[in-house]
Amino acid sequence: MVNPPVRHCCLYCMLKPVIIRIMDFELFPRYSGKKKFAISMMICTAHTNWRIIVNFTNRRSCLMMRSTVFMFLFVFLSPGVLSLMAQDNKPVRMEIPVKDDSDIYKVVPCGQNGISIIYLSSDTDEQQNMLWVAALLDTDLKENWRKSFPLPKGFVLEEALYTNNRLICFFHSPRGASEDNFRIIDIRLATGELTETARTVPEKSGVAYFSAGEQFAVAGINIRNEESVILAYQFSNSQISVISPGVPGNVVIESISIDKPSGVISAVIRTLGSARKRAYFLVKASANGQIISNLQLSKFDENRLINTAFAYRVDSNTDLIIGSYGRSSRARTIEGVESVGVASTGFFSVLIRNNAEENANFYEFTDFGNFFRYLRRPSDLNVRRGNNRIEKGRDYSMDHDILAHEVFRWKDQFVFIAEAYYPEYRSVTTMVYDYYGRPYPSTYSVFEGFRYLTTFIAGFDQAGNLLWNNDLELRNILSQKLKRRVLAWEDTEGLVLAYAHDGKITSKLIDRNTTIESPVNSDIETLSPRDRIFEDTNSSIERWYNNYFVVYGYQNIRNSYVSSRSNKNVFYINKMAFY
Repeated sequence: MVNPPVRHCCLYCMLKPVIIRIMDFELFPRYSGKKKFAISMMICTAHTNWRIIVNFTNRRSCLMMRSTVFMFLFVFLSPGVLSLMAQDNKPVRMEIPVKDDSDIYKVVPCGQNGISIIYLSSDTDEQQNMLWVAALLDTDLKENWRKSFPLPKGFVLEEALYTNNRLICFFHSPRGASEDNFRIIDIRLATGELTETARTVPEKSGVAYFSAGEQFAVAGINIRNEESVILAYQFSNSQISVISPGVPGNVVIESISIDKPSGVISAVIRTLGSARKRAYFLVKASANGQIISNLQLSKFDENRLINTAFAYRVDSNTDLIIGSYGRSSRARTIEGVESVGVASTGFFSVLIRNNAEENANFYEFTDFGNFFRYLRRPSDLNVRRGNNRIEKGRDYSMDHDILAHEVFRWKDQFVFIAEAYYPEYRSVTTMVYDYYGRPYPSTYSVFEGFRYLTTFIAGFDQAGNLLWNNDLELRNILSQKLKRRVLAWEDTEGLVLAYAHDGKITSKLIDRNTTIESPVNSDIETLSPRDRIFEDTNSSIERWYNNYFVVYGYQNIRNSYVSSRSNKNVFYINKMAFY
């Protein structure tokens, strides 16, 4: 923003400071009711390049707030200026034409630095290396800079993390180059300067987990038939150090977290083998490769099998491991491929103090409030019926496939979130003919996608005791790709849960086990009010800065009034606000 001119060419320019003060500090707080997402709008005038960012927060209804804002402006502005502004109202949105919804763009919010986009271009350099592109957009989604860098064919972007004004990109070539097949691109966002660091990892290695601290970033490397390792990249000298967990036998990395104040790396490691024979370890290390402690978890047996586990460093002497567990070790297959882990029956917590286990707690999903409300799988029908005429002592434990989130701290509690889903199939019947030409029906199953059910959210105290639980139903989400969809963040009144789907954002405000505001939908605005979203796929919502969020994905837009948008596939990025 730039300041308004001293000499005012019209009534609008003279009243700009008054309008801003009224919109930012007076108008919005007077509305009560449901909090909603609001699209960030730019209002540009013909008199100056000065922009106002208007956040239509509408606590009761977007339409009501919008009409109130414009009505209020109408009191101060002449009809000519108001008409001009109304014509230029557009959301803060960027669109890139695409052929389909193939997930080719990686979006990384970078605080007030803006947003980074990384993608593989179709160009090559003189050595026939593929050219990757990284671009930085400012907070108005205008491009600041764009850089390209070459990598040999076969490299894929595994992850990109923002930390300390840097963008750290992890690339891996699982089948291509045998040497230098793991590379880190370190980009300084202020200038776009980048540094490339390469290392060789064994072929057929899998990149397991990533995390970033203030001075270094780590990647977990699972090596087939060997001990897995953690690679720590130091920002100061662009060097990679190798951290060996020190667990004997073949192991894999379950999760990694970094305590930013101390720089301590906490990793949950498990041995290979059947679910009932796996051993789990909490390994803590420093970035230079020194092992601080190594502890085997012993609070589990054949009836309680770990599915997911995340470590959180409470203080210098205390760690808390929270995750999900199951009772059945039966292998699950999706499209003929065996999945890793066991189905989850509930959540668990393990308190570790002075490198010794003190206690463990186990909580089944069936003990959670409103659990049976969201059972929609065919296999759940008998359980739902049984719950209506429940018998004393009868076990109604349920197993679910879940996508678990990292543990985060909220006030004096530790919050764990998991999204439940199941693979959905449909039956197809066709007529076939036997050897004698006689027809008979043949039925087979076709994989439709992953059907999301609900979100389990639970809060634990520092001793690992369950304090509360809540939920967020995930409606009508069927996806070919599994990914975490729910975002949670702290609000002045509680905890907000939100997800993007079908051109809308669904949000819910909770305070522990109390629902303050029921789920409410907010539209993801397009560039034209006459645009119709025919299809919306692979949508995501992420925290950006202050009260701003970024929503992005792929849409098919149809507009019968504009020929260039009559049937258009785009990758979009929207800036939105929440009040």
